[in-house]
Amino acid sequence: MADPTDRRAAIRDLIVEHDIASQSELLHKLKLRGYSVSQPVLSRDLRALAVAKQAGVYRIHETERVTPLTMLKSLLRSVHPVSHFLLLRGEPGAASAVARALEAEAIDGMVGTLAGDDTVLVATSSHAAAQRVRRRVSELL
Repeated sequence: MADPTDRRAAIRDLIVEHDIASQSELLHKLKLRGYSVSQPVLSRDLRALAVAKQAGVYRIHETERVTPLTMLKSLLRSVHPVSHFLLLRGEPGAASAVARALEAEAIDGMVGTLAGDDTVLVATSSHAAAQRVRRRVSELL
């Protein structure tokens, strides 16, 4: 199997240089650069490069995509303050998404999160910070 590094570099360059609206257009431009690939291989390359359509053309998304916390409210069940910590319980398998979304909100005084399967431990810098996080999560319950 050929090393995809050069091909992916070419895909990245094409997407940065041109407004490409379809995989067939991208396949054509790759062929002009000497890369003959199938559509399934191209799809895997696009996924590996974090490429998605935005406003009808392919763009590389350099930053991690995070689901907003408000979109995950159906996954939350409860929140409990524990000194400078909060323990959130959610649906099975949801803790990691909830923790990441909570971190993305950058609530003042929130130090970090630790996610299990259905439980998130939130560390805060003070009791007041724990209460701010608790209020935000409680808004969703």
